[in-house]
Amino acid sequence: MKVLIADNGEDSKNVLGKILLDEGYECIFVENSREVVDRIYAELPDVIVLGIKLSKPCSLEILKQLKSAPSTRDIPVILIASRRSQSKLTKGYRFGAYDYIARPYFKEEVLARISNITFACDRVKELEKLLDRDYLTGLYNRRFFMERFFEELAWSVRYKEPLSLMMLDIDFFKKINDTYGHGCGDEILKQISNSLLSVLRTEDIVARYGGEEFIILLPNTNIEGALTAAEKLRATVQDRNFSCEGSAVRLSVTVSIGVTIYDGSAELSPDRLIGQADGALYDAKEGGRNRVVLYKQ
Repeated sequence: MKVLIADNGEDSKNVLGKILLDEGYECIFVENSREVVDRIYAELPDVIVLGIKLSKPCSLEILKQLKSAPSTRDIPVILIASRRSQSKLTKGYRFGAYDYIARPYFKEEVLARISNITFACDRVKELEKLLDRDYLTGLYNRRFFMERFFEELAWSVRYKEPLSLMMLDIDFFKKINDTYGHGCGDEILKQISNSLLSVLRTEDIVARYGGEEFIILLPNTNIEGALTAAEKLRATVQDRNFSCEGSAVRLSVTVSIGVTIYDGSAELSPDRLIGQADGALYDAKEGGRNRVVLYKQ
């Protein structure tokens, strides 16, 4: 488990860090408050331990930003505070902090609080999985994807960050079903899903959009990053040998991908962006399949 500790006190690294490292936790230490948010985006830790005395920006500003960002809002945050910091702790809880650890660090308390927070978050994730996942592939379902899409789009507009969207379709999927049966088609869908997850970043959001079609959202990704990721997805599927349970037949499967980019400068609806990616996907199909096409504005 990865824990990011953001604090400028020496005891946070020498004492708190040692407690966690000795128990097998992976620890990332950040002392400069200006670097905290960027490191969290880069590392995506399982738990954040945030010193309440950080300044410029202060810990509460950092906490508020983390809890307003779709990609980091669900990461549990524990504050480092003295028992006399009641007013700051009150604000911290209001902004979304889960718990706090007081100095001097007491090993049993630290481990218990970390254990409790991870246990609770794991149970929540299990419940969310039942509601938010496609029953066959284990990817996000369309409903959850659209909820996150609205949030990520609003974030992109607010902070003028690029956002990329892909529509991906399995080529000649009907032929697979007609030739080998729908059970085999289901196996191919599962294997395609695993291939996508093996390539995409943790912060990317991939969902089964319907049938053999998938939709992928890449936050904070420009045109170069999106095309690189799309080509890697296409090549990964093309190079994989697919198979069906109980059959020695090895199938060659390809995908077509349509890509569109949003730079946050003008307001566009999710449906408009999906339409753009879908149009690019249509061009990829018409152009011979097994290719990536960028939407031309």
